[in-house]
Amino acid sequence: MTEKHCILLSFLLFGLLLASCGNVSTLTPHHAESPETTVDGNLNDWPTADTQIFSSEAFRFYAKRDSENLYIFVDFLSPYYNEVVNKSGFILYMSQEDQNRKRKGLGFPSGSFHQLREQPGRYEELTTNLEWLNNPQNHDVLDGLETENFERIMIIERYESGSPQYGFVSRSQVEAIGVELEASTDRRYYGMEYKIPLNNAAPFELLPGETYWLGFAIEPPEFRFRDDTNTTTSPDRYGGGMYGRQRSRSSDQTEMNQAMRRQFGQYEEWFKVRIPEE
Repeated sequence: MTEKHCILLSFLLFGLLLASCGNVSTLTPHHAESPETTVDGNLNDWPTADTQIFSSEAFRFYAKRDSENLYIFVDFLSPYYNEVVNKSGFILYMSQEDQNRKRKGLGFPSGSFHQLREQPGRYEELTTNLEWLNNPQNHDVLDGLETENFERIMIIERYESGSPQYGFVSRSQVEAIGVELEASTDRRYYGMEYKIPLNNAAPFELLPGETYWLGFAIEPPEFRFRDDTNTTTSPDRYGGGMYGRQRSRSSDQTEMNQAMRRQFGQYEEWFKVRIPEE
């Protein structure tokens, strides 16, 4: 095979990969009228074989509905993710907007990093000072915030322009609009259960007969660490010097910041869900 044919084949394979990534099938949640679901953070009253929508080594996701509510269950299977969400939180997204799938989300657990947003000075230090996490006093602050992870619910809103908006409400405030959240925290790994009304209520404004994007995400902070000790370019691992390939210090910093996000559990999984009319 000639070099030209190899290049053409590579482009064809890349195109097929993109097409397969964009082809998301639409799921219909299992309809279960009885027995009535008790939101308790356990799968005891779930027909798991009928409601599972995704399974991996890290998570199992389940979804079902009755005439009034959509139910979602997240079953943690990984010690790594079970730990990182204590700081980075776990977010449920639902939206009809393809280009703005993250328009509204619920953070549960909220995550101590996110709760620190209410202390802007400390949050700025967390995201810009590489030494902040090495201070034992700062770990004490984060540990104290973790005790509220399942009681203070994070609300995220993203508009067409501008930065995400983060707010925190109590569990009772969420329950007042018909949303129920519960987590089992006394077993090996977390189990988290959601009940979301199908009556156009906030935050997701769900209605039967509509199709929604359903997303699960772990979103650590956007770290912005800087190393001002050397502002010159640095040699690339594959060559350097005057005539070799060079990589800017800012590129190294970007890679370090992205690596920090991955270390703290950055994760996304998306599905399309249609909720039929009765």
